[in-house]
Amino acid sequence: MHRLPDWEARLAAYLEPLRARAFEWGTHDCCTFSAGAVLAMTGVDPMPEFRGRYRTALGSARALRLHGAGTLEATLDTKFARVPAHLAQRGDLVMTGGLVAIVWGAFAIAVGRENEREGLIRLERGAWLDPQGWRVTYG
Repeated sequence: MHRLPDWEARLAAYLEPLRARAFEWGTHDCCTFSAGAVLAMTGVDPMPEFRGRYRTALGSARALRLHGAGTLEATLDTKFARVPAHLAQRGDLVMTGGLVAIVWGAFAIAVGRENEREGLIRLERGAWLDPQGWRVTYG
């Protein structure tokens, strides 16, 4: 799984219609959002075994135990190479405060809520909590 030559345009096209889409377990949560971003950049879905497998937080945890490596972090370790979060580049994955997000320069993009608005939110690098990073490799 490697980024396609036009990965930046593909990622931007993936993100645009999701700006105001609300969080929904199993359809538009941090796992499915991040996997969709990787699919957009590489043409390969890194998490097909989770699609359609859960609709709640409990179902998500169960799916990680049944189809993954037990936790989201451990599952990401089986699919991507770790990178120190402070070295994560645009398009890489980062986990902060339990959320998986896409690095976009000085911040990361995640599914969440800011005030009354739901959809994609920006998480400034300086505010990342115990961040972990994974590289989405180049071809």
